[in-house]
Amino acid sequence: MSGRRAPSNDERLAALHDKLVAAVRDLADSQRWRQMLAAAARFPSYSPSNVLLIATQRPDATRVAGIRTWNSLRRHVIKGEHGIAILAPCTYKSARTEAAAGGGAPGTPPARDQEPVSLRELRAFRVVHVFDISQTAGAPLPDVEPELLTGDAPQHLWDHLADAVAQDGFVIERGACPAGANGYTAYATRTVRVRDDVEPAQGTKTLAHELGHIRADHEHRFSDYATSALCRGRAEVEAESIAFLVAASAGLDTADYSIPYIAGWSEGSPDVLRETLTHVLTAARSIGVPEVPDVSQDPAHPYLSTAGFDGLSANAGGATPARQP
Repeated sequence: MSGRRAPSNDERLAALHDKLVAAVRDLADSQRWRQMLAAAARFPSYSPSNVLLIATQRPDATRVAGIRTWNSLRRHVIKGEHGIAILAPCTYKSARTEAAAGGGAPGTPPARDQEPVSLRELRAFRVVHVFDISQTAGAPLPDVEPELLTGDAPQHLWDHLADAVAQDGFVIERGACPAGANGYTAYATRTVRVRDDVEPAQGTKTLAHELGHIRADHEHRFSDYATSALCRGRAEVEAESIAFLVAASAGLDTADYSIPYIAGWSEGSPDVLRETLTHVLTAARSIGVPEVPDVSQDPAHPYLSTAGFDGLSANAGGATPARQP
């Protein structure tokens, strides 16, 4: 009779988290990830007014850039497509001394021997045209994007999560969500909403993600969630990590979605996952996950082997790492 002690639930969850960290690190180290970041850096950030102009003319736009940017990415605008008009600033060089431009001390006249400096002055705006990715054709953009899960999920897992949500005083709704979101938690109305047009595996994973927000106390710990990128990033890493652990413990593999999702919000840094470890394990344990499969005797178990994540970067497609649960 063997005296080997079976690992506890906490130890199993910690082992799962270790593999999650390793998978995120492997993805962030991949050539595909570096190519995606390089491509994303070429896309400009638009002012709020231009965002409005783009949305008005093409509400379904996702990735927008000028012809030169598209050509540099080996894509071309499809013949017959009409550009999206936005406003570009017109700036001009002007030769002014630093003091005249406000660089000297107050009340100090410019020195006679001071050299003029070249400054850029905004004088007007002009109309330029950009194009959405759907208006272009050519080489696919390098990308690593979460893939919506397909197929069924263990029914007892949804029921278990739903009971936990109810215990915390929230009501579950199924229905449409804002563009790009698979679900959300509204603390003011104590509701958790999950899209009703996704397959059971994705819907269940999303419910676990939203419950993760609740059990990790993001309502109070990250009160600046809506305005702070740092707060939101940490909250999303924690919630998706919790969802991954809870789902894996019930036999639902969410790697194709969870790994690139967490990599996107953590910017590929395993340190962020390690820093959130305590909150993640505490919340996953508090949810009272269904019995974790005994993987201690099976090192090839899909939820403890990085082999289960092979090919992730090659299989992903789309625009940028999705950042919605």
